[in-house]
Amino acid sequence: MERIKKNYVLDMTTGSPARLLLKFALPLVIGNVLQQFYNMADTAIAGHLLGDQALAQIGATSALYSLITNFCFGMNNGLSLAVSRSFGANDKKEMKQSVCWMINLSLSFGIILMAAFLIFRRPLLAALQTPDDVIRGALNYLTIILIGIPLTMIYNLESGLLRAVGNSITPLWFLLFSSILNVILDLAFMGPLNMGVSGAAIATVLSQGISALLGLLYIMRFYPEFRFAKETLRVPLSFVTDMLWSGISMALMTTIYSIGSVILQSSINALGSVYIAAQVGARRLAEFFFTPGASISTAIATFSSQNYGAGKRTRILRGVQTAVLIYVLWWLIAVALTFLLSPWLIRLITGSTSETVISSAVLYMKINIPSMPPLIILAILRSTLQGMKHQLAPLFCSLIEMAIKAVFAFFIVPSIGYFAVCICEPITWLTCAIFIMGAALIWRADFRDAKEAILH
Repeated sequence: MERIKKNYVLDMTTGSPARLLLKFALPLVIGNVLQQFYNMADTAIAGHLLGDQALAQIGATSALYSLITNFCFGMNNGLSLAVSRSFGANDKKEMKQSVCWMINLSLSFGIILMAAFLIFRRPLLAALQTPDDVIRGALNYLTIILIGIPLTMIYNLESGLLRAVGNSITPLWFLLFSSILNVILDLAFMGPLNMGVSGAAIATVLSQGISALLGLLYIMRFYPEFRFAKETLRVPLSFVTDMLWSGISMALMTTIYSIGSVILQSSINALGSVYIAAQVGARRLAEFFFTPGASISTAIATFSSQNYGAGKRTRILRGVQTAVLIYVLWWLIAVALTFLLSPWLIRLITGSTSETVISSAVLYMKINIPSMPPLIILAILRSTLQGMKHQLAPLFCSLIEMAIKAVFAFFIVPSIGYFAVCICEPITWLTCAIFIMGAALIWRADFRDAKEAILH
C-alpha cells in the first residue's frame, strides 16, 4: 500500500506538461463529474419525488450553498499552494509547517463561517426575495446545510493536502463513495422516510461527514510526511500571514464570484418559482459542462505553484498553453452536447413538465455554453497567477464579476426578465478575461526562468 500511495504523488516539475496536466486533471474531472452527477441526482430526486415546489425550495438556496462550498474549496486550495511550493522545492521542514498552519487556519474559518451564516440565515433568505410559498422549506434545508460547514471544510482540507503533492486520485475515491452514499440517502430520506427537502440536506451532511472521517484515517496512515509536532507551530508571523493571505485571496476570489451569484439569485427569485426551477436545472447542467475546465484550472494551479517553488518558470508558460488547448477541445464537445441533448437532459434533471421551465433552462444553456472561450482564458490565467503568488489580480477580477452581476440583478433583470440572466455570465467572462490577460502581460517576466529574465 505504501508503494501504491507513493505512486499517487506527482512531481510536476519534470516531464511533459500535457501528460502531467492530464494525469492530474483526469481524476479531478471524474470526481467533479461525480459531484455534478450527485447535484443533478439530488435535484432530479427532489423534482420527481416531491415536485416543482421542492425543486424551488432547494433552488432558492442554491446560490448561498454554492457560496459556502466555493469558500471552503477556495480557502483550502489557496492554503495548499504553500504546501505545493515547499513540495516543489523539496523543503520537508517547511512542508510540515505549511500543513500544520493549513489545518489551523482552515478549521478556524470553518467554525466562524458556520456561526455567521446560522445567525444571519433568515435575513439572507429575506434579502434574496425568496417567495413566501417556498421560504419555509428553503430555511429548513439551509439550516441543516450550514450545520455541516465544518465537515465540508475538513473534506476540502484533506483533498487540498493530497492535491498539493500531486495526488488527485485518492480524493476521487472518497468522492465516489460520498456521491453514491448521498444518492442512496436521498432516495431513502425523500422517499419512504418522507423527510422532504430536509432529507436532501441531511443526506448531504452525513455523506460528507463520513467521507471526511475516512479521508482523515487515510492521511494519518499513509502520509507520515504530513505529521507535525508542537514546535511546528513556531514560525515567523510573516509565514502565517503569507499563508493566510493566499487562502483568503483564493477564498475571496471564489466567494466574491458567489456573492455576485447570490445577488443575481435574488433577482431570479423575484421572477417567481417557475424561473427558480428553470435556473436550478440549467445551472446543474451547465456546471456539469464547466466541470472538466474547472479541473484543468485546479491542475494548472498546482502545476504553476510546484514549478514556481522549483524555480522553473518557463515551464509554467508551457503549462498554460497546454491547459488552454485541452480546455478548448472539451468546449467543442460541450457545445455539441448542448445543442443535441439539452432539452432532454433538462427534463431528466428537473422532472418538470412545465414548458416554461424547460424552454427557459434550454435558452440559458444555448447562450452560456457557446460563450465559454473567454471563460477558458479567465479560468486558466487566474489559477496560474494564484500559483505564482500573484493574488491581487485574480481577486480584483472577482470584484469585477460581482459588480457586473449586481448591475444585472438590480437594473437589467427586473427590466428584461430571464433573458438578462442568460446573458449575464458571458458578458462577465469577456470583461474579466480582458482584465486578466492584461495582468498576465504586466507580469510576463515571471514566466521566464531567472537567468532568462536577466538576458531579456
